Amino acid sequence: MLAIKGLQAGYGGAEVLHGVDIAVEAGELVAVIGPNGAGKTTLLRVISGLVRPSAGTINFDGRDLLATEPDKIVACGLVHVPEGRMVLGRMTVRENLMLGAHARPRNADISRDLDYVLALFPRLEERLAQSAGTLSGGEQQMLAIGRGLMGAPRLLMLDEPSLGIAPIMVEKIFSAIEEIRSRGVTILLVEQNAAKALGAAVRAYALDLGRITSSGPATALLNDDRVRQAYLGI
Repeated sequence: MLAIKGLQAGYGGAEVLHGVDIAVEAGELVAVIGPNGAGKTTLLRVISGLVRPSAGTINFDGRDLLATEPDKIVACGLVHVPEGRMVLGRMTVRENLMLGAHARPRNADISRDLDYVLALFPRLEERLAQSAGTLSGGEQQMLAIGRGLMGAPRLLMLDEPSLGIAPIMVEKIFSAIEEIRSRGVTILLVEQNAAKALGAAVRAYALDLGRITSSGPATALLNDDRVRQAYLGI
């Protein structure tokens, strides 16, 4: 579904990604783990068209994403849930969710997807009329993921969904991620919490200083001594 080859990108002449190759098959949950500053967020920003690479190719289901504007990337089914959640704090939970469906056709079954999101995250249903800025960090992460789901993604990219939220909420978020995948949504998960990411993923890549240092089945990386020492502290 997603094929990335030889990707090089950065900011203001400073290169962050150095020849990155990644593949994601339909139906998979693929994790990209790595320390802070490894280039994980830059990778997702390049895929979603927010940063233009200096070299490499990105194809989504045969479509050249480097020749596609960001809004068209969303419309073709690739949705990015950014690091830091970025909910619109003055808007209500309902308004934030409906904003996620803005690129969909008017005849799309948006109400059905809203029902699904609220069933997945019951806390959001309790807070539909509440301003998003008054939610807890974990609730805002639920809202950010729910807003992404309202775009009817074929591939959902999640950037650090466990960042800055309480452990009990991390468990709820990862349970929801596994439920989303079980419904056939392909997921590319970028995550510093390597143990949680590898536990949820089918395959994984380790990214460090802008280069892929390890890749393979998630269970293999979880049991790899180098990965365990570098990312799991074992």
